[in-house]
Amino acid sequence: MSESDRQFGKHAIVIGGSIGGMLTARVLSRHFDRVTILERDAVPDDSAPRKGVPQGYHVHVVFSGGMKVIDGLFPGFSDELAVRGSVVCDFAKELCWYHAGVWKARPESGLTSYWQTRPFLEANLRRRLKSDTTIRICSEHSVVGLLTDPGKTRITGVEVRPGDGDGANERWEAELVVDASGRGSQTPKWLESLNYQRPEETILEVNIGYASRDYEPSHDDSRDWKIMALYGTPPNSTRTGYIFPIEGGRWRVSEVGFLNDSPPNDDEGYLEFAQSLERPDFYEAIKDAKPLTPVSTFKFPADKWRHYEKMSRFPAGLLVIGDAIATFNPVYGQGMSACALEVEELRRLLESCPEGNGIPANFYRSFFRRAAKVIDVPWLLATQSDFLYPQTQGKRLLHTNALNWYLVRVLRLCSGNDRITQTFYEILHFIKKPTAFFHPSIVWAVMSRFIRMSQPPESSKQRPARIS
Repeated sequence: MSESDRQFGKHAIVIGGSIGGMLTARVLSRHFDRVTILERDAVPDDSAPRKGVPQGYHVHVVFSGGMKVIDGLFPGFSDELAVRGSVVCDFAKELCWYHAGVWKARPESGLTSYWQTRPFLEANLRRRLKSDTTIRICSEHSVVGLLTDPGKTRITGVEVRPGDGDGANERWEAELVVDASGRGSQTPKWLESLNYQRPEETILEVNIGYASRDYEPSHDDSRDWKIMALYGTPPNSTRTGYIFPIEGGRWRVSEVGFLNDSPPNDDEGYLEFAQSLERPDFYEAIKDAKPLTPVSTFKFPADKWRHYEKMSRFPAGLLVIGDAIATFNPVYGQGMSACALEVEELRRLLESCPEGNGIPANFYRSFFRRAAKVIDVPWLLATQSDFLYPQTQGKRLLHTNALNWYLVRVLRLCSGNDRITQTFYEILHFIKKPTAFFHPSIVWAVMSRFIRMSQPPESSKQRPARIS
């Protein structure tokens, strides 16, 4: 692409070298002469976890909708992942999933999922990103503030603390700054310091604890699955277990506890937690497997959505994306794919702008509205599930209980109905909207089963004998 095609300016800055940050940089490189990613961590050359990503020790999956976006930005990326060690699975046929008190049906779905560690995924994205000469990754550079025009109506760059912070801060100018720094985003604080309001926030306290370790898989000729997910059934069971395949022929095993019921990090306690799950299958799979790593733990306190789409006043030249807008329960694995779809909306919006006029002053408004529509799907799935626990702290909408009554019954039908199971997975993969749950055929299946289950047994329908 020639410089004349890059109509929005000379320089764009992305705060954060996360997966979302790298995808964003790729999109911006098509519209700016150069793009700089500022990452506060030291960026490893290999697939080692970064200090600033505590969840990096736990498994990450990319669903079909998210991988489609990544392949669009980096053609052939998913094939390269598979060649380099990512495990490719049919998400229904090769997934053994206990959910809502039933084992899901396992039809061949055609929905491809990619399983690997997060550092492995990041390393492969960085490798592809380095081939783009317009993008530079600056590790160990912390952004400490925003630069503005005199009227504080437009962001003109960032204030940066390089290296160990012993030297003077530097001023880096840019026509666009995108905050992809994750759940610890400082943008609300920076906005407040510039006399803007903080975004309104929706918060649901779930207090989840993770404990993960790698295993050498145990040998079992009867095993017909690659992935196992064993969810506790609310409201009585707060414990969940996962077995995920990752690069190197290993298992990454995660135990998860809701509502401060965190799994322990010692060997004996780890197996005891596994034994306490609702079904024995998880424990049976790992009890004879060989541990390869210590147990790593991670706490996730709350789902949080910063509602930038509701702000009536916001500085031009600034955007926020990915976990810096919304973080939702990682148990459902939708974070990376949701972020990729937000990046896709950014790409479409940039390409729709008139050439030669720069980025419109109200560009942020259009982007945040589009991002909110992407977030609506995983937010609904995550928070509705979280509210199945009465102890979850957060504002319940009037329809929450009624919707959960219905969705739980849809999930239970997944035990023997391939078509409903397929619909559920297509929603999870961002192929369909959640409104697909209300297709007339699914509504009929739910209600007819409810009516059947509500009817008394035939024997109780008999009239009592007359007393003469």
